[in-house]
Amino acid sequence: MSSLLETVFDPGLLLDAVGVFGLGLFALAAARLGRRTWGGKLMALGAALLLFARIGLLLAAHFLTDEALAASGRLGITLTLALPPLLLGCGLTSVVWGLWGYDRHLRASRRAGAAI
Repeated sequence: MSSLLETVFDPGLLLDAVGVFGLGLFALAAARLGRRTWGGKLMALGAALLLFARIGLLLAAHFLTDEALAASGRLGITLTLALPPLLLGCGLTSVVWGLWGYDRHLRASRRAGAAI
């Protein structure tokens, strides 16, 4: 069987596709929210980082071979191993910090509305 067919009929592909789709929707929603506050911009950045890391992990698992890793050298191997967890950590941190910033924005706008 060809490599493409094995990838399409992989049992975990549907869950991976749904997860990537959900992260994409989250990134779009955060980008729309980012027009109003800095917290939304930070959430959009974090969602994009999570999306890129997830897609990179999915593609690396299916298409990155031992020969390609050996050809990339020591730096390529280090980046291949270190970049996805770094992107996931930075993405999650940005989402949480963005939620905190958006919460501060909502509380400030409620206080300003109550003062009027």
